[in-house]
Amino acid sequence: MRIKYKILLFLAALAVIATALHVPTLTATGNYLKLPCPAPPASDAIVVLGGELNGERTRKGAELYREGVAPKVMLSDGTKMSWRTTANEEMHALAVLEGVPPEAIVQEEKSRSTYENAVYTRELMEQLGYDSAVVVTSDWHAKRSRFIFEKVYKGSGIELAYCGAPDDRSDFDGWWKDGEKQQVVMMEWAKTLVYWAKYAL
Repeated sequence: MRIKYKILLFLAALAVIATALHVPTLTATGNYLKLPCPAPPASDAIVVLGGELNGERTRKGAELYREGVAPKVMLSDGTKMSWRTTANEEMHALAVLEGVPPEAIVQEEKSRSTYENAVYTRELMEQLGYDSAVVVTSDWHAKRSRFIFEKVYKGSGIELAYCGAPDDRSDFDGWWKDGEKQQVVMMEWAKTLVYWAKYAL
């Protein structure tokens, strides 16, 4: 009987330890994806990636523009929202509403993925003679964006900095209990692993 009790006690202790480790490990798994937005350097352009939830990326890009970080804001998204409008048009309207003059906006309207964001913005940057940019996206998307932008821009001589903007899904404490945050973390990890597999070599 005592042996069974000790075994049960041991198993209970293991369960407590596993639970205690489980929460910080899962939290760290989500937070690993994120990059903050340190004070970005003065640049030729602010590159805002599409795919935002409620305009957080565009608003952050406009905020950096108002702070004088760069004289141009490049909006990168070629997604069609409907037969009436595109994501880029909506980003443009919001940027203007947030204080970016239309003449300061450059539109990249071909990309449909993070990889294409990098490819087509590099093309535009080189055409316009820009030497530097701050890439703005959601904080949980910024680390993967940095990985692929550094790959695509390699050899271009263009200096890049990165700014991760928080959105409504960015607090990953307890993300495994929230359906929407589960989707963000798991999808972002899946895409990160695919990008590593495809482009790490």
